[in-house]
Amino acid sequence: MKNRLTAQDYHNTDAATYEGDGQSFKRSAGIVEVTYEPSHFNPNAPLAQQGSGKTIGKWMFNEEAAKAEGILTSTIEVFMDTRLEPNASIGLHQHQQTEEIYYLLEGTIQVTLNSARGTEVVTLGPGDVHRISPGESHYIEAGDQGARIIVVAAGVRS
Repeated sequence: MKNRLTAQDYHNTDAATYEGDGQSFKRSAGIVEVTYEPSHFNPNAPLAQQGSGKTIGKWMFNEEAAKAEGILTSTIEVFMDTRLEPNASIGLHQHQQTEEIYYLLEGTIQVTLNSARGTEVVTLGPGDVHRISPGESHYIEAGDQGARIIVVAAGVRS
């Protein structure tokens, strides 16, 4: 398995998330890393929030419909280790059926969150957490040193 793929090569093919069964253990060398240039590009967003730069996502577990590994039995759909290069951004996007949590390990990010409460812009550092609920949208921009984030997304319960 080639464990570094472009977003197109990962999401639009039958490329595996992990080489091996990965039921209880996954070795780093077998986990796919996907390069997004940019992540969640959104040409309909304001120019400054369309997304830019490079983001590398290490897909530790993926239960999203098109790439589901069939390993997790909870509502967790995504568990990723994500690195944003300096000043890279994740384009403005809305979560419809998932709740997502970002746990910042390194660097800083500026988060723009659009919710029923209005628009909030918050800068986060290591150890800080960002949560987005279904129906909300967000835009993420890394600081001058880049950022490393653990991302967990779970489907909403019916």
